[in-house]
Amino acid sequence: MEIAASYSTASESELLSRLVPEYLIEDPQTCRFWQRGINDTYRVCCTDDIYSLRLYRHGLRSREDIDFEIAALNYLSKRGAKVARPIARRNGEYVSQVYLPEGLRYAVVTTHALGSEPDYDDVENGRLFGASVAELHHLSDGFETEHVRSRLEVDYLLDESLNIIKPFLNNKKDDLTYLEETANELRRAVNSVAIESLDVGFCHGDCHGCNVHESEGLLTHFDFDCCGFGFRVFELATFKWGIFGDDNQSELWSSFLDGYRSEREIGDEDFSLIDTFVVIRHIWWMALIMGNARDFGHRATSDEFIVRQLGKVRKLMQAR
Repeated sequence: MEIAASYSTASESELLSRLVPEYLIEDPQTCRFWQRGINDTYRVCCTDDIYSLRLYRHGLRSREDIDFEIAALNYLSKRGAKVARPIARRNGEYVSQVYLPEGLRYAVVTTHALGSEPDYDDVENGRLFGASVAELHHLSDGFETEHVRSRLEVDYLLDESLNIIKPFLNNKKDDLTYLEETANELRRAVNSVAIESLDVGFCHGDCHGCNVHESEGLLTHFDFDCCGFGFRVFELATFKWGIFGDDNQSELWSSFLDGYRSEREIGDEDFSLIDTFVVIRHIWWMALIMGNARDFGHRATSDEFIVRQLGKVRKLMQAR
């Protein structure tokens, strides 16, 4: 019998022989499947350089989403930001269309971010990362594009996330009630602040500290798959969310703030909402995992997972 696929793995050799030559890179030697995440990443090694090939999962991102991301990266690169910049195809475009058993998937190639993930056991790396996020915000302040993506604001981060999570809580009325009441409290906190008083602009969207590589004291950002215009406080909250529970959480967070403030001011209103957006970030992350269970595995919708993640929501709310 013939069975359809919802998420297949593209052949390394096929990508190397058929897709990679479409891009303006010299003498590609190997293409290796490197990492399965939200999307698939392949490492393309040439005689003198390394590149990253991203294969977006079928149906996850629209062409408009990806064109927005490419436009932002090109803008940042031209402004001198340390980012993994897009590589053009030989026809001048950036995005390729690849057909796999599940259907259409988009592909892009970027420069490889040299180095490795910073070791956050050394709190000085928190300062470096904070400064680099501030620089990213500063250099992207003038970015404009005709392409549209979901804005990183309450409607998308919280309301749409709840719509994804709710069906998995149909038989857990108490948990659903708690989550809805929590969302209402978070929404009220955000609405209590005038939007015009917040720092709004381009955001990486996933600044938890691991989508960056350090080499010789310089940080290069990559994986802008979650980017968009929105509240910059979400970026700050995402790092605090990422280190929640770490032994050096307090020192690392202070170091991050010092680094950010060395390059860019944090307004009082933004600062007052950081802990609120830490909780929103976790609810958004829950929706990301649960909403993609078809491809990630339905263990992410199990009772054990739900209990553990709602327990973390409670801890984050207590820490506000």
